Amino acid sequence: MSNLWKPGTGFFYFVMNIAVDIGNTCVKFGVFPPDRESEIVGQWTMPSDELGKINPLETWAPEMENLHPDPLIWRIAQTGKFPLKKFKEKILALRPKDTFKTVMRKQIPIKRDVDAPDQVGIDRLLAAYAAVKRYGDAPMLVVDVGTAITVDVVQNQTFRGGAILPGLAALSETYPRISAKLPRLGPDAAIKIERNYPGRNTKSAVFNGIYWGTVGAIRQFYEMHPQKEGTLLILTGGDAQFFLQGLTQMIPAGRILHHDTLVLEGINLIP
Repeated sequence: MSNLWKPGTGFFYFVMNIAVDIGNTCVKFGVFPPDRESEIVGQWTMPSDELGKINPLETWAPEMENLHPDPLIWRIAQTGKFPLKKFKEKILALRPKDTFKTVMRKQIPIKRDVDAPDQVGIDRLLAAYAAVKRYGDAPMLVVDVGTAITVDVVQNQTFRGGAILPGLAALSETYPRISAKLPRLGPDAAIKIERNYPGRNTKSAVFNGIYWGTVGAIRQFYEMHPQKEGTLLILTGGDAQFFLQGLTQMIPAGRILHHDTLVLEGINLIP
């Protein structure tokens, strides 16, 4: 965890809100000032399995003590499995006056033109809502690159559904199942390989399949947007930065906007 709160600096003196995005792989935290329209002022991430063990929360104690003594509001959205009750108990043991709000789908004020509005992943809706708050009526393709890659159409401030692809780790795990001679290429290793096609060895060829296959899929969905003229491609998620270089080779750079914390922003905006 990064050192977000520094004693004596007063930097987070007015911080009152912490948004928590509990995913399948990672839990992300965002620190926001009382004005919920404000930009995020601090963030950190930890693996979901560590958070589930609860014990690592013990290391938070020094950081918690440096937060402003006034009560904080923890706004939590959950897609992954996690012992939320134990998490709250641990926070309350450190900060007994803090309060919690669990964000539900029905609270997200974005119109939904899909077959089952109440079954859309809450992270998809939150990212779309935050994008609408930023860019208003602009037609958008909101791409969240995480454990899974979601590619969603937003048009006339309405969530219209989209597509779900495997994330980098999931894709890399498929290759050994095809052939024992093919490597498992995790995202950390993939980042170190040159993004040049054609690949001159098996590992590079596998990487090209993962990287450029995903870039090509996102580009295709962008081309298929119902309102292509002026459409913005909004990238968010832990692996979004990884795909920026490839996407800017295929889509005008002015149409691509990168916001790592879009889901956290959406959580923070919910009353």
